[in-house]
Amino acid sequence: MIEPAAPQSRPSPDLSDARWFPVDLHVPERSFGFLPLDVACLEDAVFLDSRIPAPLGEALAVRADTLPRPAVAPALAWLFHTSFCCSTLLARALHVPPYSTSLKEPLVLRRLADARHAGWPLDGLLEASVALLSRPWFPGAAVVVKPTHAALNVAEDLMASAPASRGIVLTSSLEDFVVSNLKKTTETRLKIPELAERALRAGGLASRLPAAALQPPDLSAAATLQWAAQRDLCTRVLDTRGEQLRVLDASAFLADVAGVALRCNAWLRLGIPPDLLAGRVERVVRQNAKAVAHGYGPDRRRRDAAALRQAHEREVGQALDWFQRFVRPALADEAWALEAHHRAI
Repeated sequence: MIEPAAPQSRPSPDLSDARWFPVDLHVPERSFGFLPLDVACLEDAVFLDSRIPAPLGEALAVRADTLPRPAVAPALAWLFHTSFCCSTLLARALHVPPYSTSLKEPLVLRRLADARHAGWPLDGLLEASVALLSRPWFPGAAVVVKPTHAALNVAEDLMASAPASRGIVLTSSLEDFVVSNLKKTTETRLKIPELAERALRAGGLASRLPAAALQPPDLSAAATLQWAAQRDLCTRVLDTRGEQLRVLDASAFLADVAGVALRCNAWLRLGIPPDLLAGRVERVVRQNAKAVAHGYGPDRRRRDAAALRQAHEREVGQALDWFQRFVRPALADEAWALEAHHRAI
């Protein structure tokens, strides 16, 4: 008789090792899900959310109150951003193991943001998440964390949990934001009103807007409202944590990717040797940041944007006119000209 194989025991996570990664967080149950990942996964995954190339259903659940309480690692950097402003490209440029690793949109931060939006208490979970994400993947290495734009509602708390950390706030112009939205799928564009409402609820702009501003006539107009609400959130973070942050505009970044990457390397104290960083930038700048197997590059990006502007000239113009009439009067000058009012990188 053939005896059934004995069930294999699951390895116990060594939570001092960054490779035991918090792939999920169940806020109501106050439980993290861990899986062993390798550095290649950080490179290959577009984002470290539900699209991560790992068996999320097999994550090992660990209650937050049983976790060790490690201090936040000192070499922690943040890359906050509004939507569609080349933040993934910058995160990829600054991913240079063994000197630094970039964590692109970890799901645990989206869970925290969703919970804050829903009114769930985050006591202890936010601090534990920051400590877990800050663990270096190599001895003495830096960690760059790029939260999803939907996590701007917890950005102040993230930075407060790591007062020695530094960060970048990456944004784009209003017109560039509207045009970039036009490149997205219908499914993605249909989320714009929800994202605008979410950012409005997290900040103070909604209370200053006229009723007409909360009823945009189309998705491009709704995108201008989302842009304004996100920039309003950014000003709040910069007002409270400004000494830890520098501002970067996407157009300035794209005009000099190598130079900006070097300045970010210095400000964020990543310690990447300049020659290695230059080589990394040379590679990633010619890839589609969200589909690296496909070439892209600065010239293609400019041509695509110009073609979209021309093809949708009337829609974009109407959205910008609607914004100027209903939204701009309520938007503080600091949010409108974010880069002029706060320290640039």
